[in-house]
Amino acid sequence: MKIGKSLLILILSLLLFGLIIISNSTVVSSNNLYGFPYRFALLQLSWIVLGMIGFWIFYHFDYHKLEKASLPLFIISTTFLFTLGIVGISSCDISPSFSPCINGANRWLYLNPSPLPKIPFLGVLGFQPAEFTKLSLILFLSFGINKYINSKKNPFWFYLISTGICSFLVLLQPNMSTAAMLFLIGTSMYFSSGVSLKEFFIAIPITMISLLLAIFISPYRRARFLTLLGGDASSDLSSGYHIKQVLLSLGSGGILGVGFGQSKQKFDYLPEVASDSIFAVIGEEFGFIGTTAVVIAFAFLVYLGLRVAKSAKDTSGKLISVGVTSWIGFQFFINVAAMTKIIPLTGVPIPLISYGGSSILFLLVSLGILCNIEKQNRE
Repeated sequence: MKIGKSLLILILSLLLFGLIIISNSTVVSSNNLYGFPYRFALLQLSWIVLGMIGFWIFYHFDYHKLEKASLPLFIISTTFLFTLGIVGISSCDISPSFSPCINGANRWLYLNPSPLPKIPFLGVLGFQPAEFTKLSLILFLSFGINKYINSKKNPFWFYLISTGICSFLVLLQPNMSTAAMLFLIGTSMYFSSGVSLKEFFIAIPITMISLLLAIFISPYRRARFLTLLGGDASSDLSSGYHIKQVLLSLGSGGILGVGFGQSKQKFDYLPEVASDSIFAVIGEEFGFIGTTAVVIAFAFLVYLGLRVAKSAKDTSGKLISVGVTSWIGFQFFINVAAMTKIIPLTGVPIPLISYGGSSILFLLVSLGILCNIEKQNRE
């Protein structure tokens, strides 16, 4: 089977599986919040439809033409991040209506905040600029690094400054997991460009020290790190409680799971059941076999993305492919590693499966670009 067809089938399969799991896992929470058990599922379906429209548009759009738009998109996304960063370093008590403080962080921009009227069914419409930044950074780095290579220059400082600005601004929200992911995406692209890595290895100690400082100067990050090392917590709002419920879900599933729709943790015991913690519901209902199948599916998706990168006819196409593929791979790994207590608990959803409009929309647009590169490789 051709790579492009395999990619499309796998993407659609993961979207369908995610929609089914969201519909199943949010029946209780959706009914409690809205009086309708399938509101979250219908909202997710709406975002999938919009995302697939974006996928189709960019699948038929020559990715080379995105070079002129890469700088404006990068400026727009960093402007959004700067706005959230300024709001994020202020007190939650004085957060503006267009960027409310949710769970101690300012990660959303609302397009119709109060007193503007709500949109029918959708209500207040917002998005996470960090998701948009993943796409804009990938495009900006891809075409920028390509220019440096063509002019026989080392793109190290271009990569480091561009990636560092985005990561730092996201860290101010605060959102360390996404900041780290942006840095990992940019670094993967720099590694794949084939340039000298000498400067990068010199910068590793500075990067590690900065990471540790970012963890220990923040009380909630420090608490999550200590929880990973064996700390305990009994508060319903603590990371200790969250990870206990996740591990209870995964452990309850055993080898084959308790059966589809039979999860007990979804009855308001498991926080963020449809987004960050959806892997736990999969593990409880489908067991080790089900979670293994999901891991294999994402491993195959990453493999196909790297095949596209390997076959790309130019450096920019190669780097975009690596960027989009590393986005999916790192985000999936971080979620699963957090759910299995390999790394500190983080608020990162599973690509294509977890609930989230911003994530689905921008990721499907990016996958449309990836499939366009694959199509041009064949032609």
